Amino acid sequence: MTFYTTVKYTDAFRDLFKRQKYEEYILTIINRSDKIFRGLHFESVEEQFDNQCDFIDNHGMKYDAKLLFDKAQGQLIGDPKNAFQQWLEVMQNEKTEFGESISRRDLSYVEKTKLYRIMKERIESLKNDENGILFIPFPIVDDFKGSVFLQLATDFLQATLDRLKDQGIVGKRRIYFIYPSSQPHEYVLRNDDRIREYIICLELEDFISFSTVAGSR
Repeated sequence: MTFYTTVKYTDAFRDLFKRQKYEEYILTIINRSDKIFRGLHFESVEEQFDNQCDFIDNHGMKYDAKLLFDKAQGQLIGDPKNAFQQWLEVMQNEKTEFGESISRRDLSYVEKTKLYRIMKERIESLKNDENGILFIPFPIVDDFKGSVFLQLATDFLQATLDRLKDQGIVGKRRIYFIYPSSQPHEYVLRNDDRIREYIICLELEDFISFSTVAGSR
């Protein structure tokens, strides 16, 4: 099966990452959750003079938001010459690195991927009492609401996180992911137990939107 993705973006896309503006939309998404975060309400931690976490829930648990791409990828977004197409190509190349693990039938090969190196760095930057919310404004995996196969299969994100768990890097922290789904306006919120929730966030349409369909050649 082949997936075809259409992307729409605006000139404001790079502004999403200035002064951590993306954190506002992460907060919007997690507060709209009625499954993964059922019964929880999140507030921003306004004063972060000593590297405090980004959010705290109504039970006092701490959460820190991290971007799931590296400095070089971020520089492509911020390039005043508008290197957006190059950024998409770099992200797509990163996405296909999981193919080696599949072809070898050995998920330990995820250690050789860029996503592994980035995720490891992001999780290691969390404090011991902080949970992580890893946000990537790119469909790093193809996620279709209602697809039992996709939700049971070990995809790139799950294989990478499982490897980091096995290596003791995750520890007792909970790790959550947010990324675009196959449908416009919709984002996937998922936890480290493969549970997914699909949340509409029209506010992010001012920056970027993805739409993916499955087909055959």
